[in-house]
Formats: sequence, structure tokens, C-alpha cells
Amino acid sequence: MSGAPDVVVVGAGSTGGTLAARLSEEPGLSVLLLEAGRDFPDEATNPPSFLTGGSLSGENGAGSGPPVPEYDWGYRSETLPGGRFLSLPRGKVVGGSGMTNGCVAVRGRPEDFGRWEAAGATGWGWDDVLPYFRVAERELNVHTYPPELWLPVQHLVLDACRELGFRWEDDLNAPDAWDGVVGPWPRSRRNEMRLGSLNTYVRAARGRPNFEVRGHALVDRVLVENGRAVGVAYVDADGRRREVQAGRVVVSAGAYGSAPILLRSGIGPADELRSLGIEPLVDLPVGRQLMEHPGILVKLEVAREHARMGWPTLAAVARGHGWWGIPMPCDEERGHILLGLFLALTEGPEGGAIRLTSPSPDAAPAIDHGYVGAIDGGLFEGVLGDLEALLGTSVFEAAGVRDLQAGTPARQRLLDRVTCGQHSAGGCAIGPVVDSGLAVHGVEQLHVADASVFPRHVTNNPNLTCFVVGELFAKMLAGVDHAGG
Repeated sequence: MSGAPDVVVVGAGSTGGTLAARLSEEPGLSVLLLEAGRDFPDEATNPPSFLTGGSLSGENGAGSGPPVPEYDWGYRSETLPGGRFLSLPRGKVVGGSGMTNGCVAVRGRPEDFGRWEAAGATGWGWDDVLPYFRVAERELNVHTYPPELWLPVQHLVLDACRELGFRWEDDLNAPDAWDGVVGPWPRSRRNEMRLGSLNTYVRAARGRPNFEVRGHALVDRVLVENGRAVGVAYVDADGRRREVQAGRVVVSAGAYGSAPILLRSGIGPADELRSLGIEPLVDLPVGRQLMEHPGILVKLEVAREHARMGWPTLAAVARGHGWWGIPMPCDEERGHILLGLFLALTEGPEGGAIRLTSPSPDAAPAIDHGYVGAIDGGLFEGVLGDLEALLGTSVFEAAGVRDLQAGTPARQRLLDRVTCGQHSAGGCAIGPVVDSGLAVHGVEQLHVADASVFPRHVTNNPNLTCFVVGELFAKMLAGVDHAGG
């Protein structure tokens, strides 16, 4: 690509990779995609190791262990009582977290997008986004695994849920497949290869003369002149500062990345910016309304025949009232399972925040998801009640299930086992920070497009919705539309 691109997209994750690739389908529009992590331009013929297996974010994909450093940003949560903090895995690679997650591909529920509209997100209602969910599902080969391929512990937990009155649902992407259902979890895989924007959308765009991917480009800030975005400044693989001019800038660096870029650019709470020596350009609540789906990991002892491990590990899910849960084994030798009925809240606290700790793009931000507030505010009460009901089922009794934290006070149990759902969203929300066209208030030709723009969280895993944001915004920006609308 020669000359300044028409559009520079910052961040090659599920939204940014989708958006940039779709925009490049317009031959007259030149697109530069910048990614802080590594690119794999030959992934089609020489696939990297992370394309196979489960999540790279921790023990058995449940977020309980350290992520793979080479492909992770190394974010950490606020410190909890006792000095504990949580790893907050986010993919640092072309494809973003969609290349390091558990490949769960589920839609939000229709009511989620009704809440978006009520928050001022015109054009983002259920009827607006549904066609783009279908497009993304085709691109990502979304499918389920039949029960005959499930692991014993998955059958065990789902049988216990059914004993409690949960109904079976074949299609967990159906609009009414919520609140007391169990079934196979939709996944984005093909031939046991993880599918994300790297090996779908971006792969399809490579080779177009109007499309370029540039890895190891850590974006510092947006260049703004006379109230208009004119490009970005970034640090390359050799530590050199670079600038690229562009006709339009789209920041798609995720909930932990987009807000810091805007803040370093002088877009955010004015007093907060001045305290860091950053001259404010536009006073907006950037970094506020950060959201997550916190959960708890429950370790149970079970008869050995139920602890067998294998693939696929994320094949089945239960959805209760206010939570969803994944059953997964973690130790087939000692006979322990990690009941990653990981019991994640569908509605976590929405008062979190992300703030700069330094003007340097190398400095990790301070991330506060309000985990203690969620615990002390009673958000987990329903989850703990349903856990007790599961532990009392005849199915669990027959399998010899024993709660390894039995007798631990509820608050201590939660503090010991609370973990992140790896579902960060918000910080640049539609309404306070961007308009319904994802344009940043007060700065022309600057947009944000990723999970950070969610005005309210979706009820389930947000990754598929991030692809939808890329698809729908490509239509808004350049009329590129694969939904037939």
C-alpha cells in the first residue's frame, strides 16, 4: 500500500480484524490494520500452535492459571482482600482474544439489545443485529458437539441440572434458550482448529492491494489536529516511534486497550488527564462503566470414572437464573474435577473503571472490576443457592461428589474462588463516549468499535457480538454488507 490509508484500524481482534477486512472489500478504500501483537501471515499453510486445543488463558481454559505470556497482555485486576489479584487474559496477536479463548460462539439474548436501544444505541436493536449474527456464524463455522462426544463430567452436571427441572435445549442460540436450560454449547471451530478473525476475515483480505496488516505496532495515541483525527502514533518492534497519517481512525483495541489509547490522546476525564501531564482535548467519561461477568470456580471430588479428560472440553453448558456454568474435568488421576460450572454471573457489576497509571503506552492500566462489591452486594447469592441445590441432587450423590470447600463461610469462599469471565466490555460506551455511529464525541473522523462500546453488557459470552459490531459498523462506514440489508 502506498501513501496514507483512507482508514487505519487499531487492533486486529474479533471486531478490528472483521471491520478492516470487510472495509477492504470496497476496492476504492485503502485500509491499514495495526496490531500490537504478532502477525502470522502464513497461518493458512503454517498454522501456529494456538489454533488447536482449548483456551490458552489458564488451567483447562477456565481462567484459573496463568495465560501464555507470548500471546497475552499481562493485565491484572484490582487487589482483593488478602493480597490476591486476578489475571485478566487478553490476546496479544492478530485475531486478538478470539485466537486464545475457548471458541464459545453464542449470541446475546434479544433483551440485551433492547437495553442497548434504551441506552441510546439507535440501530443496535435485536432486529438490527440478528442478520449479522447469522453472517458471523457462517464465517466462523459455528456448530455444536453431540452428546456422544461429551466427557463424563459434562453428562453428570447436566443430568443434575435436569433433576432440578432444567429443560433440554438443542439450540442455545435460540431467543428463548435462557433461564433454566441445558444443552450443547455453540463453538467456532473447523477441523478442530480455532476460528477467529486471523484465519477467517483477515485471511480472506490478505493479498488485496488496498489492505495491509502491520504487526508489532503498539499504538500510543491518536493524532488530532483542529478537532479532527489525522492518524496515529505507534511504537514498532524495535522501539522506534512511528506515525501514520490516515483519513479516518477506528480504535478497536478492546475494553482494556481502547480507553487507554483515547486517554493518552487527551480524550477522557479532564482532571484525571491533567494529573498525568496530559493536556485534555475533550472531557468525556472514557474508562468508566467497565463491565465483566465474574464467576466462581468450584472444586469437587468425584468418582474417578467421571473425571476422564479429553476433547472437546467446552461442549456443554447449563444456564440458570442469573448464571451460566461450564462443567470441566481438571484432574483424572486424583479424581478431582474443576466444576467450571464456573458459575459466571450473567449480570455483573457495571461500575468498574480503567485508568492510566502513566502516559507511556508500555505501562499497564489500573483495572477495577468491582469484584468485592459484587460479592458484598449479594450478586452471588442466587449462584450459591443453586450450587447447594446441585450438590444435593441424587445424581451428584450417586457419583460420590464431595465439595472440597464445604464449611467455608460464603464470603470467604467467594473471595478465594472468584475469577474473571474474560468478558471485559465497556469503557467507551455508546452514549457517553461515542454516538450510535460509533463516532467519538467532539473529535471528527475518530471512531471506536469493539466491546468497549457496549452500553450494557450482553448476557453471555461477548465474542460473537464483537464480530457483529465489526460487520454492522462496516456497513455503516462503507456500505459493505453481507446480511442482505
